[in-house]
Amino acid sequence: MEDPPNGADFSEHLPVNWTLRRGVASTVTILVLVLLGLIVLVVLSSRGAPQSATLPTGLLAVIPQDGDQSPRQAPVGVSLSPAWQPTITIDGVAIPDDQLTAGTRQLGEFFFSPNEGLAIAELRTGRVCAHVVAVPTIDVEVDNIDYRWCWTSF
Repeated sequence: MEDPPNGADFSEHLPVNWTLRRGVASTVTILVLVLLGLIVLVVLSSRGAPQSATLPTGLLAVIPQDGDQSPRQAPVGVSLSPAWQPTITIDGVAIPDDQLTAGTRQLGEFFFSPNEGLAIAELRTGRVCAHVVAVPTIDVEVDNIDYRWCWTSF
């Protein structure tokens, strides 16, 4: 092997890239993966949280959900356990029972779709609130459902 010119050993003077040192690249990779996993865990735990804990017994869902944004023509209503008969009021307007036809009653779905000639032709823009009072049709010892919710209509 020949000596480098002027007798200098260049290998001793070259800086070593820090990512090539033993264990540095794998440690950085593991830290990035752990942080990514934590971010995914936080996002999944904060989204899609079950709403059933805040709804009274017998009320399975409200559409649109409390605090949501919804088009003015979107249906409004409730999904109930079997054997409940609801009365729905939207912004103080009582919706007749024969206009709660947007859902499947046999499945406990009672929805109102605003349209010309109905109790409400179109929901107003802005904050809209609804109120449902549902009475049981079978078990008379159960309390009525009484629930209010609001959303933003656009």
